[in-house]
Amino acid sequence: MDTREQIEQAIQQMQEAGESISINAVAAKCGISHSLIYNRYPDLSVKIKELKAGQKARQKSESDEALIASLLAKNKALQEKIKSDNSGQAEEAFKSVLSHVQQVYSMYDQLLDDRNKLAERLGRGQ
Repeated sequence: MDTREQIEQAIQQMQEAGESISINAVAAKCGISHSLIYNRYPDLSVKIKELKAGQKARQKSESDEALIASLLAKNKALQEKIKSDNSGQAEEAFKSVLSHVQQVYSMYDQLLDDRNKLAERLGRGQ
């Protein structure tokens, strides 16, 4: 197996295993230097960088989804508190959390759009 095939196979294995992908990690897995990938296989270097960016975007998306779930739970708790507490203080707290939820949804929509664009770019590169 030549070096290019070995690098491509390592990338594929790392993707399937859900391992963090970077040029250094791929090079270490193949037993070669990272500079070899940069210098001899610049197309694979670009592919690895795009895969790494995709992984980061997915991690950010998962983090945002967890934050959204947490905020929705707080939202529900505040709604219940408002029902049992007629003071304006609970209503203000609810409005504040609702505003944060809306901001997170906006950020999530932008992140999802960026992720889809990256996935489209990666699809064309393969």
